Amino acid sequence: MHEKKTLSKFAVLKAVLLAVAFAVIPANAFTMDVQGGVTNHVSELSKFNMSFYGHWWFPIDKMTFVGVGGGYEELDNVGYVPLSASLWVRLPIGRQVLPVAIGDFGYMIGERHQMFWRAGGGLDIKNGDYSSILLTAGYQYLHHDGHGFVYLHAGILVEI
Repeated sequence: MHEKKTLSKFAVLKAVLLAVAFAVIPANAFTMDVQGGVTNHVSELSKFNMSFYGHWWFPIDKMTFVGVGGGYEELDNVGYVPLSASLWVRLPIGRQVLPVAIGDFGYMIGERHQMFWRAGGGLDIKNGDYSSILLTAGYQYLHHDGHGFVYLHAGILVEI
C-alpha cells in the first residue's frame, strides 16, 4: 500500500515538473527538421545508399541550436538507426538564404553497431518566419569500420 502511495506522489511530481518546464520554455523552443537523401563511400561515388535523418532542436538563439537526432540509413546493404547529439549554427551571411554548419556525434544501432560522427554544411532557405527548406552535405565517419562517407540531403526545418 505504501509503495502505491509513493508511486502516485512521484507521478504527480513528474506531471508538475513537466507543466512547469512547458510554462517557462519560450513558444518557439521546439524546432525540428526532417531530411532525406543519399550517403556514399568517399571512394565509390557511384553507389547510393538511402539516408533519412531528423532532429529535435532547442534554440539557444535564432542562429544556434542544440538537439538530438535520429533516423535510418543503409550503408553497404546494412541498416542502421543512428542516434546523436547535434549542433546547428546559422552563419550571419544573408537574409533569406543562410549558410549553416552542422555537427553530429553519436551511436549507430544495427548489425555492426558503432560510434559515428558527422560534420557538414549547407543552406537554410527561409520560407517565412517558421519554416525553411534545407540543402545539406557533409562527411560521416564510422569509428569501428573506419570508413568515410559523404552525404547529400534535402529537407524541411519547422520552428514552432
